[in-house]
Amino acid sequence: MAAFPDHFGVTFTSTTHERAEGPTLPENNKPASGHRFNVVVTGAGKGIGHAISIAYAKAGATGLCISSRTQSDLDKLASELQSINPELKIVNQTCDTTQPEDVQRLAQTVNSAFNGHVDVVIANAGIISKYITDSTDPKTGKQVARRLPVGIIEDEDFARVANINYLGSYYTAKYFTPLLIAKDNPSKIKVFIVITSLAGHFPISDFTPIAYNVSKIANNRMIEMMANDHREDGLVAYAVHPGEVVTPQTQGHSTEKDDAWEKLLQTDISLPGGFCTWLTKERREWLSGRYVSVHWDVDELEARKDEIVEGDKLKFRMVV
Repeated sequence: MAAFPDHFGVTFTSTTHERAEGPTLPENNKPASGHRFNVVVTGAGKGIGHAISIAYAKAGATGLCISSRTQSDLDKLASELQSINPELKIVNQTCDTTQPEDVQRLAQTVNSAFNGHVDVVIANAGIISKYITDSTDPKTGKQVARRLPVGIIEDEDFARVANINYLGSYYTAKYFTPLLIAKDNPSKIKVFIVITSLAGHFPISDFTPIAYNVSKIANNRMIEMMANDHREDGLVAYAVHPGEVVTPQTQGHSTEKDDAWEKLLQTDISLPGGFCTWLTKERREWLSGRYVSVHWDVDELEARKDEIVEGDKLKFRMVV
């Protein structure tokens, strides 16, 4: 894994993983026999959201709501899910998470379809700024066919990225939190996850654009506040870094062989979904409100439970 400052938490556990294995294999995180387990995934049509949905089907979820903006992607995914788990109840509905009425409508559909039983909601929908084409790399001075924007001036895509990554997650939280904490929701889990990024730690934008970095650190703080504000309501909330995965969003980041992006994008797409199935198998209140990386070894993480709680670790603070 690439070298980052210690305070990025990349090696918070001495052992790290690049793929789902052992306790993070979905097949090892099945709900108790006879128990319903219903999950909602936004941005499920492609990439990480698609893989997370597959993981929950393998883990034996009984109900799964998949949403994205493209119906054909959802239809293809629904067929895959049904082949993995023929008994799975699938809610397949398009949703633009930047549109509050869309998200509210999705929440109403889920509430009706699952009879008020919602266990896990994963706000996964997200994007990165559009490439700048035929330009000069500011670090090397070389002409490149495409690159991500650097700095506050170049990032013309700021508003779109912020709308999807932050406002989209907010609307998902706004309309699904009432379902999770409802007194008649029989779930014993009641988990809200936002897919964040290691980029939320970055103080410069020469690797990932400023809009992406800022929206992800905002996601982290939103999760901390949700966990604090709704603890007494039974909500647990996590900000999950999904690893460095090749997806339709990231496959164009590398511009030449052996560059930094090619070396970094080594996480198997099975890991974020597998990790989420472990994270949501039971209530892990000791991790609620915190930033968590899928790379971390879960046995080591559990062994540090008291240290994490007593030190109030894995949260964002100003150094003074």
